[in-house]
Amino acid sequence: MAKSDLLQAYWQNKTVLITGASSGLGIAITKALAPYHVTFGLLSRRKDKMVELAESLSQGNSRFWIRVCDVQDREDVYEAVNEFKEYAGRIDVVWVNAGVGAKSNLFKWEWESFESCMQTNLMGAVYTTKASLEVMIPQNHGAIVAISSVASMRGLPGSSAYSMTKIALNTMMESLATQARDIQFTSILPGWVETPMTAGRKNLWWLIPADKAAQKMITAVARKKFKYIYPWQMFLLYHAMRSLPTGFYIKAARKLFMGKKK
Repeated sequence: MAKSDLLQAYWQNKTVLITGASSGLGIAITKALAPYHVTFGLLSRRKDKMVELAESLSQGNSRFWIRVCDVQDREDVYEAVNEFKEYAGRIDVVWVNAGVGAKSNLFKWEWESFESCMQTNLMGAVYTTKASLEVMIPQNHGAIVAISSVASMRGLPGSSAYSMTKIALNTMMESLATQARDIQFTSILPGWVETPMTAGRKNLWWLIPADKAAQKMITAVARKKFKYIYPWQMFLLYHAMRSLPTGFYIKAARKLFMGKKK
């Protein structure tokens, strides 16, 4: 099946809930799916940005339901998911997208940043996924799409919190996939993408524009992949790094990234 036909067949008339919809990949995903007559549920803490996004796409056939939601608040997440279900009648796809970085370098540690990363990237993902499954399982269909990261390849130097949350997210998705047979689970592990999270950073290998990244992701979901790593260079690096013996990896990482610090 041609890619255009595949995307049309999968995404046309879907009801799609997206967390972290006010910036970065959330915006890119929404724009990529807007041509398919999607009923969107947009969630984030910044209503003005979501309204601006919806207005920019108002000439298309999709419709937009917007709600302020803090994914760190379990009750707020459950209320938002159930309100969107009432509005749309069902939930076909949920993008577990909300995420933040963290300052968790051992030598420049910030507890507020660390805890925000834990609560957003991990607990927020758990709350969103569990609330969505409570809608999808009685429907006997649905897809959970989790935005992880290639940072889950190993425990990366200076990235304790972020790597930990993404490794945990991958494991949760794998575990849930063994239990909910009627639900599609897709974990997406992007490399570097041009978003506010990467703005101003230098020496980012194989950086991809957000719109191109979004097309790759919606295609991977339409193909019902369980795990999708992009770009292809990061796919190779991810598996090469995962194959290294732990002792060798730690010694190499210390030498390459940490200098003389131990």
